[in-house]
Amino acid sequence: MESLTPETFLAAIEMLQQQLRIKRDDHWSPAVCKLKYGSFRSEFPEVNDAQFFWCCEQWIQNYSSRDFAKFPTWGQLMVSLYANENGRANRSWGFKRELPQMVAPSSEQVAMLPGRAKSIAAAADPQNAAAYVPFEATSFPALPQATSCAGDELSTEEWAAYLRELAREVDGKTN
Repeated sequence: MESLTPETFLAAIEMLQQQLRIKRDDHWSPAVCKLKYGSFRSEFPEVNDAQFFWCCEQWIQNYSSRDFAKFPTWGQLMVSLYANENGRANRSWGFKRELPQMVAPSSEQVAMLPGRAKSIAAAADPQNAAAYVPFEATSFPALPQATSCAGDELSTEEWAAYLRELAREVDGKTN
């Protein structure tokens, strides 16, 4: 599998800096570029040259013409390639379904994605971030199994019977 080369990374970063009209003295130094390359590769290891350059070009065409545009984060830069959450690329959600053939992911790239989808949204209240962790379970005991009825949904009578049974269980436990 081909991966993002330092040469393509540097060329695309230079292109972004020129588009944003960042003064030459404020451009990233070679040492900073090496660190940024490592940072990008650790966050998006499956991205190849064509995909990275294409995302940079998409960002230039869509966002850099706004007044006071600033250098994008990696998540903002990759929004054209990955499924998006709150305007940022969410790698765990996978690649976008509709991509041009030249940047379509290979099976090896798809295999490198995380096995489990996870939100990248920050907690509404950072001081209580643990309170915002979503509940996850393979089954929910308060609801009947979908396989317990013949059709895809429970009938009115089946729901009523189930809720009465559940109420009896709850009453039995509290008394």
